[in-house]
Amino acid sequence: MKRIMHLAVATVVIGLITTATHAQSGNLKLIFRVPFPFTVEKTTLAAGEYEVTQPGRFVLQLRNLHSQEAAFQNVRPAHSRPAHSRKEADERMRLTFHRYGSEYFLASVSDGSWQSTYDLRQSKEEERLAGASPVPQLKVVSVLANGTVQVAVMGRK
Repeated sequence: MKRIMHLAVATVVIGLITTATHAQSGNLKLIFRVPFPFTVEKTTLAAGEYEVTQPGRFVLQLRNLHSQEAAFQNVRPAHSRPAHSRKEADERMRLTFHRYGSEYFLASVSDGSWQSTYDLRQSKEEERLAGASPVPQLKVVSVLANGTVQVAVMGRK
């Protein structure tokens, strides 16, 4: 009888943990207007209005609200970076891009909190550009939810 009770309790606990994990993975839903075409992994997406959702724990989906074109991307939480601090979150939703010349690559997505800030892997094309000779100037471009663009130049002046 004791064994059956332990099994029942373990089953309930596992069910609660699974439900909590699933609820956490699906709570991100952001809408952004991106004023330029950009690349996510191997997909180039047009300028437009995008919905960002989180269908899985470390997976984001970007979907163009007009054309319905979508891209999925594996991500890692930015708070796993050693240099990341809670001060980086400023409570403003933003997409961050790396720009080389006229090419934009999505680098991170944030709902404004440090818990929901995610970094994307660098695509092969971005790696190629970053390793090109001469190295093109990297600019970090943030796009706020309303489409406002903020640019910060990194590296050379």
